Amino acid sequence: MEKRELSFCRYADDLTIYASSERSAKRILASLIKWLEKHLKLSVNLSKSGTGRPWESQFLGFRITRDGEIVIAPKSIERYKASVRRLWDARQSLTSKQLVEQWRKYCIGWWNYFKLATKRWHISRWAGWTHRHIRKCFWQRWHNKKGRLNALRRLGVNVDLQKTASSSRGAWRIAASPALHKALNNATLRRYGLYAPSELSAA
Repeated sequence: MEKRELSFCRYADDLTIYASSERSAKRILASLIKWLEKHLKLSVNLSKSGTGRPWESQFLGFRITRDGEIVIAPKSIERYKASVRRLWDARQSLTSKQLVEQWRKYCIGWWNYFKLATKRWHISRWAGWTHRHIRKCFWQRWHNKKGRLNALRRLGVNVDLQKTASSSRGAWRIAASPALHKALNNATLRRYGLYAPSELSAA
């Protein structure tokens, strides 16, 4: 590829090549498949290989837009959301401290990888959603009316909002309530190391 002066990016066995036209891309792909099969005895996975516009595909979790910006690919965002749901599942047999440490390691690792993106609106967009899952988890781990009331009092929630402890609404709805936003506001979450990835750039 270097001898042919092709523009490409490679990491391990992931490879993307940039051509001037669809026709050139198909010709390059065909010749590379032939070369790999002949000289390295490797079979190319055709279901994962093909040609197309950079903004219609992804590479290593990223996508290049029409104006040349690097953004996080949609599939990467979906994997992030799945990880948030898994890591903040209240049914885990972990202490609160272990939950926090588990999230901290994941969040820092995720941010260190995806901060390469030049446009980060994807990250900021999901910060509030991430916080809501964290609040939901703690609400469920407070177990019952007594436990929730004690937690709200301990976290400085006023008497009127403490009535939320008796609510029969689901945990996801409660996580967006004024009581939970007061008890576990963003500043409190950050104080315990519960950042959303977009907040790490300013941490």
